Amino acid sequence: MEVYAWGANSHGQLGLGFESELCMTPQRVARSSCSFAAAQVRCIRGGGGHVLILDTNGRVHACGWNNRGQLGLDSSEECHNEFKMIPSEYFGEVPVDTISCGWDISGAITLTKRLYVWGSNAFQQLGICQRGFLAVRRPMPVKLPREEESIRISFGLRHCAVLTQDHKIYVFGRLRIMDPPPIELDITATCLHRCNTIKIQAHNPNELRIVSLSSGQNHMLLKCVDLSESGGGSTKRILTLGDNKFGQSNAFLFEEDVRQLAVGWTHNAAVLRNNEILLWGRNCYGQLGIGSFSEQQAIPTPLLLKLPEDQSPARVHMGAEHGLLRTSAGAVYTWGWNEHGNCGNNSTENVCTPTLLELPIVKLAGAGAGFCYAITEPVN
Repeated sequence: MEVYAWGANSHGQLGLGFESELCMTPQRVARSSCSFAAAQVRCIRGGGGHVLILDTNGRVHACGWNNRGQLGLDSSEECHNEFKMIPSEYFGEVPVDTISCGWDISGAITLTKRLYVWGSNAFQQLGICQRGFLAVRRPMPVKLPREEESIRISFGLRHCAVLTQDHKIYVFGRLRIMDPPPIELDITATCLHRCNTIKIQAHNPNELRIVSLSSGQNHMLLKCVDLSESGGGSTKRILTLGDNKFGQSNAFLFEEDVRQLAVGWTHNAAVLRNNEILLWGRNCYGQLGIGSFSEQQAIPTPLLLKLPEDQSPARVHMGAEHGLLRTSAGAVYTWGWNEHGNCGNNSTENVCTPTLLELPIVKLAGAGAGFCYAITEPVN
């Protein structure tokens, strides 16, 4: 298997061993630049200018921008243009189960449901409010109230949101909750480690359960299970919080269960059980992939992303303003903002329609603010 990367590389985030303005086509990442084996990559998460890779042994590997310590390597170097493994001792020698990246912040949850965060704390988004903690350069454990266990973590530009095992959400940093908030939620202000914290939970937990969350720049989407008699355990409902300038915080009850949510800075995608992909929000760069640009207006209601008839989605990934789709057959399509070659089509013109990339069969993919990664199957 091989690792490919393309797009912005000004902080060495493509792992190519050097920094450059951009790479407009997929570049093979040398095995000597990787602290992991491509066949063991479990997931890829990108931030503003850095990337984390989680392998099947629960180890985390980091590359790219490190101005706020977001690589978690306990290093003061500005950038790392090759991958290094975050020492497992930083996670108490417990394998990591899930990872997440924000603009200049990172987080992980171990198999024991313990939460770790590192990187920028300029807006108290690490959940601590103490002098000397503007940046944290190695994973730091964060205790939630009553030792609640974490299962999901998501970062916006200036906030961190954590979903607990009992379906509550704690938000650190700055996220302006819309007024009025969704009637299905109870939202209260609390304090954790001297830090102002927002607590979010279902108003009636016997009828609604929050099971996943995804953050944009200044908004957040919640995937919910409807436990009411009429809902029957469906996941057709999503709830939203935060800025709604471009309709990105419009909430919907879909006709089919939601299989996956993917969120960019100001736009969203929902993959439904019937394999339809619906997108809404800002579209000035073609980031909705609907075949046109919307310079002066947003798209407040979901529109269907059109793919060739023989293609079905496996996973959608969102950068800041661009998208990547991996199909069940291993093909990759990209669209949207392309200033840094982040669509990988040998151009810097924005792309408003999903465009097929020339790659071997792709097993796994991921996206950061202005760049993409793919793990490909071996070529016979």
